[in-house]
Formats: sequence, C-alpha cells, structure tokens
Amino acid sequence: MTRTLQIAIALFCVATSPVLSQFTNLPEVPPGIFTASTRIEIQSTAAAAWDALTNFPAYANWNPFVRAAIVVDPTNLTLPSQYPVENRRLYLRTQAPPLPLPVSSSTPDNILHTQVAYENITHVQPQLGRLAWRFAAPDELLDAERWQAVSDIGDGKVLYESREVFSGALAEVLKEGMGKALQEAFEAQGKGLKLLLEGGK
Repeated sequence: MTRTLQIAIALFCVATSPVLSQFTNLPEVPPGIFTASTRIEIQSTAAAAWDALTNFPAYANWNPFVRAAIVVDPTNLTLPSQYPVENRRLYLRTQAPPLPLPVSSSTPDNILHTQVAYENITHVQPQLGRLAWRFAAPDELLDAERWQAVSDIGDGKVLYESREVFSGALAEVLKEGMGKALQEAFEAQGKGLKLLLEGGK
C-alpha cells in the first residue's frame, strides 16, 4: 500500500467518524434560552454505560454533579425499585459547580453549591440508549428536559452525550446565576462516567 493511499484511507476514516462528524443520538428539541451539554468518548460498551446511567443508587460513587437520584412516589416516599420508569417522580440532589473528581459515596457535598429538584422521568429507551427527565415546574416558569444518551461508535468505544435546554420566564435568571456552573457540572459528569467505566485510567 502506498503512502498516499494510506493517508487517503486515514482521512476517509476521520471524515466518517461518527463523533467527528457530529453524530448525535440525542433527539431534536426546540431551542431555549440556554443549553448545558457534554459529549465524551469512553473506552467501554454501551451496555456498561447504560447500566451506570440507570443505576441511580450508585450515582454517588462516581458522579460529581448528581449526588443523589431517588425514585419517589407522589408523597415523596422512596420506592422499592430504583430503576428509572417513565412517568415516575425523581428527586435529585446536585452540585453545581461540580465536586472535584474523583468522587465516592463518602465525598461530602459542598453545602454552598447544593441544589435539590424534583423531576419527572419522561423517557427510558434502552434500545436507543436514551434516558430523560424533565423539571417538575409549570412550563411558563421553567421548562428543562435533560437527555442522556450512549452510543456504540466502534473500536470498543461509546459516545456519552447529555444535554438540557432551558426555557421559560426564569431561564434567563438561571442562565445569569448558574449557567456556567451547570455547564461545568455536565462536563464533570461525563468525565466521572469515563473514570468509572475505564477503571480510573
């Protein structure tokens, strides 16, 4: 094989790489006031990444952003099953800005950066590798649905993506007060998932 042909093949592979061509497994959504997002390649399998994202009780072991994700009933009681199910209610305790990596279940929260929220689980799509929840508030005040997706991109790698588009009357206030911190938190969660799945490499 000539050097020219090798270069041509290499350029073709780069051009058709799902990640570099901005492939996304996230659904199209209307634009909002601002967006927090992340995408990161991880040496792992889609099944392992999906298992990590849907294992809510283990989030504190690796996630510097979402420190607690608890499926609750309408009276706020913890449900026996902590696997995400569409139309169930989700209590979140988060850190934005995120905690420094690495984290474990014994890593203390920074009380100054702790937020809590109730969300509604809107999509659980294991065949597509997609999971979503929406902030439980009147849409005219704040509409924010967070999507996460994992995709097999070949060569023993997966692409992890997460995106939340914020709109509504309070979105501009949230952007000014916490937009930068939320972006940092999304990126940190992707890095935390990578550390978990790659064994701390």
